[in-house]
Amino acid sequence: MTAVVDTNVIAYYLLGTEPFLDEVRQFWRTVGEAWAPVHWEAELANAIWMAVRTRILPREEGHQKLDLAARLGIQSVPTRALWQAALTRAVDSGVAVYDTLFVELAAQRDLALVTFDKTILAKFPEIAKL
Repeated sequence: MTAVVDTNVIAYYLLGTEPFLDEVRQFWRTVGEAWAPVHWEAELANAIWMAVRTRILPREEGHQKLDLAARLGIQSVPTRALWQAALTRAVDSGVAVYDTLFVELAAQRDLALVTFDKTILAKFPEIAKL
């Protein structure tokens, strides 16, 4: 399977977040190629920082989680290749551009967007999947 992967799927996997853990483990076992807009790295680093800051994750494990993320093999696509259409989708849907960049990438590549984001799932049911 090839899919666009939302940052929440990556973060839940790396952080072992319940109740999503079984689903994200299954996703990473079955995905052949994962794609994401390049800003997924900044979003993930921020999620890990928040986990460290709130003591969910020990400080020394933060860098290890980023190293593991780098080994997942996610193919990053430059934001500039997506931002015009993502802005249009954001204006039309009321969903932030940060999120519509993932939607636009999935639309351009004719792939499913795997996400747990309820707003994206509701606004883009033809593209976004659990």
